[in-house]
Amino acid sequence: MKKNRFSIWFLSLGILVFSCTKTSTVRIASFNSPASITALSCSSVSFSSSATAGKAYTGTATLAYSGGNGAEYSIGGSIPSTGITGLTALLQSGTLTSSTGNLSYSITGTPSGAGTATFPITFGGQSCSFSMLVGSTSGTNSIPAPYNKIYGANSLSFDGTFITIQTSDLPDHQSCYYPTTNVLYQAFTGPTVNGNTFKQNPNSILSQTITIKIPAKPAIASSHAATPLGIMGIALNGVPFFNQYAAGGVALTSEINGFDQYYGHPQQNGMYHYHLEPLYLTTIKGTKSSLVGFLLDGFPVYGPQEADGTSPTGLDNYHGHTHATAEYPNGTYHYHVENTAPYINGDGFYGTAGTVSQ
Repeated sequence: MKKNRFSIWFLSLGILVFSCTKTSTVRIASFNSPASITALSCSSVSFSSSATAGKAYTGTATLAYSGGNGAEYSIGGSIPSTGITGLTALLQSGTLTSSTGNLSYSITGTPSGAGTATFPITFGGQSCSFSMLVGSTSGTNSIPAPYNKIYGANSLSFDGTFITIQTSDLPDHQSCYYPTTNVLYQAFTGPTVNGNTFKQNPNSILSQTITIKIPAKPAIASSHAATPLGIMGIALNGVPFFNQYAAGGVALTSEINGFDQYYGHPQQNGMYHYHLEPLYLTTIKGTKSSLVGFLLDGFPVYGPQEADGTSPTGLDNYHGHTHATAEYPNGTYHYHVENTAPYINGDGFYGTAGTVSQ
């Protein structure tokens, strides 16, 4: 009888030990699962601020990925820049989502010169290189601070009169208009602007080669030119602004139904653009009162609200007015976006427009 009791006790202890061992093994295996993704998008990298040659820089680069396995990952090692040296990128810790998400890299250092700083990265079984524009600072040709907020440019320069912006026009946010193989593709069924039923157009986002020159010191024009059908300005993420008309100069009434989850869409040639509020810049990157871009005349464009959350008042025929803003504490003329006509701009440019080449 004692022997049987001892056998039962020993068997129970063995089961308990086995159970504990098995549970611990599962937990350890789960904890140690390496971070894994299926795609990484260096082409759509965005930066929290612009860098200038010879000046200490601290900022953040945000890269999109897809196909995350839900694993946690720790801070990475320092990645020195190539091309323009003096900067380092450092992966910040986080947890992958099971679908699309973002990696965050802190960028610090003092760039050795003006040009392009490139960072080769490897993460989760994927590799690519992202590039950061470093602006020039030479005497009076230092880029005025507000224009440095154009983070989506491939290059940004200043000759003392004009700001020159080059962009590939690849939005840094998700869109149903990206090819399904792109890491930033996201299906969308609507509703879209003002609750309208979404109807996707047949076009896809394609890389562009666009150069925009705008006056760095804009002034009221003696004769207010009409805005063109096509590029009339640039958003901070490098996406063009279009005016209040669809192709042929007709109202946006039907075309507006094809605006995606961030209120943009591509032309037949793949040029993605905004006709109205760039929703990503007013809800994700900034607020409803944030600076969102510039028109070709150099005057800034702000969100649909003032800093105190109220709607703008006293807008003129060009859809703008003058007062102090965060970027212009001494006051400046500026436009406001909204989601009813005329959307961004009214009867024409308030100032004298610069140029666009493609």
